[in-house]
Amino acid sequence: MIFCRADILLPAPGIELEKWSVIACDQHSSEPEYWDALDEQIGDSPSALRLMLPEAYLDRDAETEAVKIHSVMQNYLDRGIFQEIPDSFIYVERTLPSGVMRRGLIGMADLSRYDYSRDSVSPIRATEGTVEERLPARVRIRSGAVLEMPHVMLFVDDPLNHLFDSVRPGRKLYDFSLCAQGGHLAGFSVTGADADRVDEAFRQLEQEAEAKYAPYAPVVLAVGDGNHSLATAKRCGDRYALAEIVNIRDESITFEPIHRVLFDTDVSAFVEEFGSQIARIPEEEDYAAMIRRIDAFCSSYLSRYGGSVDYIHNDDSAIEMGSRNGCAALLLPALKKERLFECIVKNGPFPKKSFSIGHASDKRYYMECRKLAD
Repeated sequence: MIFCRADILLPAPGIELEKWSVIACDQHSSEPEYWDALDEQIGDSPSALRLMLPEAYLDRDAETEAVKIHSVMQNYLDRGIFQEIPDSFIYVERTLPSGVMRRGLIGMADLSRYDYSRDSVSPIRATEGTVEERLPARVRIRSGAVLEMPHVMLFVDDPLNHLFDSVRPGRKLYDFSLCAQGGHLAGFSVTGADADRVDEAFRQLEQEAEAKYAPYAPVVLAVGDGNHSLATAKRCGDRYALAEIVNIRDESITFEPIHRVLFDTDVSAFVEEFGSQIARIPEEEDYAAMIRRIDAFCSSYLSRYGGSVDYIHNDDSAIEMGSRNGCAALLLPALKKERLFECIVKNGPFPKKSFSIGHASDKRYYMECRKLAD
């Protein structure tokens, strides 16, 4: 199976879930104050925060942080912090801050069927280019770890919603409000015959993908978020990685562009070419080629006129920044999410910073864990 059941660990009864569950490590990467405040709020309570390193703290010594994290993992196991949900999927209902609900399914992705390389033809593929420089710190933390937590969200393209229509939620496992205005999270076990139905739905999705994309090698699961975490698991030689499946057709999934803003540069040539400090790039059929061309333009422009580039998610922020003295902005169109799988099948992963999936507060919060093999 490309995606299968797991022996899943959850906080045992009595653990404060609002303090246990925190947002993914790659969020608020430029806001250490966010993590500092969270650290103070959690205090000595058991928390997923103690099992990972926020990217806002990547300037810390990776070896020291890894030793500390590994010690906490073993301590939590020894103290009975976890309860085990064996041989199961977990069906997840995440109510986002906007009030929209996102449905997900927790299980294990088979890493023997995942390849993040540029020319990958595997059924599980990256959506954006993997930045190798981001892997060493993650690899150091996962190497020798006794636990993993899913930061990974995998998309399935399921227009008729076969997968989630096959899910029969069982026992409620948790139901609580997330910290830091993250919305609400509820989870339900999916076991036995109910899990068998999910297995069959995955087999059907694989067959449909093979037929749909022939003669190209099909993509069954596309990494919507957490590609570097999945790449880390692959680099560490693990066979499986815990992840959450979401249907890309779910109304909660929105794609937003990531704009390019040039700072501290001579904008006269930019204005001459585009007519303004704010350039709106029209939609193009080959979205990946457009991103590569824009990035090549930025690199060439900065090599001639100096300055730096940053990647800005919000339209208004990009316009405000691009309007400053010595700055300019390239506003990109949004990628239509229905085209994602076809583009990856035919052209491979997109360049880095091609698009964003929702807002920071919509990102996955850590909840489930899994024991790693000794």
